[in-house]
Amino acid sequence: MERIIKVNMVRLFKILLLLCAFVICFSSLIEARQQYQEPEVSVIFRNIAEITDPASIEIIIDDFLITEFIEDIERIEVIDVSNIGFGTNDILVVHPSRNVYLLDSPSSPELLETMQNWTITEQRRDASNVLSADDFYPTHADTLESWELEETQIELVQNSLISDVLTSLNRNYTELPISFRFERDHDGFTFQMWNYDEDAFLFTPRPPGVADSVAVNDFLYVLYSDSTVVADTTLYDVIYINKTIQETIHVPEIEEQEIIQTQTLPGSEAFINELQNLEATIRRE
Repeated sequence: MERIIKVNMVRLFKILLLLCAFVICFSSLIEARQQYQEPEVSVIFRNIAEITDPASIEIIIDDFLITEFIEDIERIEVIDVSNIGFGTNDILVVHPSRNVYLLDSPSSPELLETMQNWTITEQRRDASNVLSADDFYPTHADTLESWELEETQIELVQNSLISDVLTSLNRNYTELPISFRFERDHDGFTFQMWNYDEDAFLFTPRPPGVADSVAVNDFLYVLYSDSTVVADTTLYDVIYINKTIQETIHVPEIEEQEIIQTQTLPGSEAFINELQNLEATIRRE
């Protein structure tokens, strides 16, 4: 009987130890969960080389000892994940299987040199925040000769785009940092924005255009006018304005103005008679 009691006591002690260990582990998990912080997720850009030529694909998978059947491969993508150029510590993705392989340096010096020469055609600009949007806008473009425009077309367009983007960005968001990307193809476009402070956004409409009255010379075109002189009375000049038209016109230079001729339009006799009747009425009153 005493032996049975001792055995049961030992079993109970082991159960208590297991329960204590479970409680300790559970407490540690709770504490670790409380201390866990969500990672900061962002976006990076890396160059990707797409190879579709079967002969080139075979050379690459043979050099890197990739166990894929060449007849099952449609294309491969080599990603410059380290951002130091293709050829070292890259990632290779096989399609359509989507198998991923981590690449070391190729064993063939010729293949390494070929991969290092893979480049992307891009237009990139890095500048200081001290520069304003107006600093980029190519205001001198209208002074360039035709051959200069052809040689600097890409630079002019890039500067114009940067100026427009900075103008809109500075008007609606002034905090730092902010990141976005824009892509457009035949199917449409993609605009992506991240790494920003939501509370810092403030929509500000575009400023209105310059009013037409600024630096504009008024021009009066007289359709017809006449003058009449009555002895011992005041000289009256009367101009009838049938309508007004607001329009941008060309004001000629002095040489051109000299050749402008005036003429009396039909209806002047009726106008004189009406003016004389008005004069007579005024005198009677």
